[in-house]
Amino acid sequence: MVETITPVVHGGNRNRWVVSVLVHAAGATAAAAVFGSLLAAAGALLGAPWGVPGVALVAASAGLYVARELGVAVPVPQLRRQVPDWWRTFFPPHVAAFLYGVGLGPGILTYLGHGTLVVVSVAAAASGHPLVGAALLAPFGLARGLGPVLAFGVRSPSDGAALVDRLGRSAARGRWRLANGIALVAVLVATLSTIGTVDGRSDVGALAGAALALTFGAAAIAKIAHRRTWRRGLATYRPPPGIVGPVAIGVPVVEIAIATMPVLGLASTAGLVALWVLMAFSAAVIVGRLRVGRRLGCGCFGSSATRDYRLLLVRNLALAAVAIVAWRAGDDTPALRSLGSPGGSELVPMVLVVLGLALATWVGTAAFAASGRRYGR
Repeated sequence: MVETITPVVHGGNRNRWVVSVLVHAAGATAAAAVFGSLLAAAGALLGAPWGVPGVALVAASAGLYVARELGVAVPVPQLRRQVPDWWRTFFPPHVAAFLYGVGLGPGILTYLGHGTLVVVSVAAAASGHPLVGAALLAPFGLARGLGPVLAFGVRSPSDGAALVDRLGRSAARGRWRLANGIALVAVLVATLSTIGTVDGRSDVGALAGAALALTFGAAAIAKIAHRRTWRRGLATYRPPPGIVGPVAIGVPVVEIAIATMPVLGLASTAGLVALWVLMAFSAAVIVGRLRVGRRLGCGCFGSSATRDYRLLLVRNLALAAVAIVAWRAGDDTPALRSLGSPGGSELVPMVLVVLGLALATWVGTAAFAASGRRYGR
């Protein structure tokens, strides 16, 4: 955005540029706050706050990404997509700046170089309180939305390109890794120091159910979004003729069902069903090993890579352990009965969520209509 929202783009008028920066920051802050509220609301549906296990989850995620800053290969969830470039030519500058802020605010929809936002997002979900979630994510949106301030001295397109190049080089420097590492260590220390003071029931069963919902939900979405890759992965197992089609449809349906159960308050049932499904997956891996060889296609999260069958079995074993915890320690109680009606501090995030959904609908509708006009549909 530092190259898109510059004084040059605004005809050298710094007043108009300042307005664009402000609305860009407002859009990014609002979108990040809505995202945090949605994460916390999702956590509440899955039984958050989970007591000591929830705090331990935040600490574990912080420790994981501290290790990443030290060089351990830990993935950062992100879509790695650019915001639509044509917005700046179709919409007025201030509207385009606001929409770009909305697109960048949640963070994971575009590019992330560090895992700090992931840890904060885990904390928002673990809080189970939409207002807390909004407060945790809003500062990230504000900081990201104020990025175009760096373009204050840009006076030509070449200056803008040079600034982007300098920022790209600086992002890879060790000082940024150090800064994120220090922030993550602070989160780790703070969460560990509060474990002994956490009040309320330690609901490890609900937390395990939430982990199953996240894992199976993400796997199903990846299979649906990358249908061809998923089918190619199945084909590497050399199944009998006519099996690939039904399995390609049936597996995501079952995974969506497992992901939905904890949301409905059926964490124990989700654990039991997941355990049986993982046993079936493991049996398929063993059969694939006998028919094909050591390396098999996975396609579970949209990947087209082949993996050693032992790695697939270890992954299934780890998920099976989580499923057993959800089955034995989780409860089957309708979650919707405990939601009630929002009131007090819950009204603010509820309004943010409603406005965010309305904004997303408007942006989607406008983008679809504009793309139709742009390509003559």
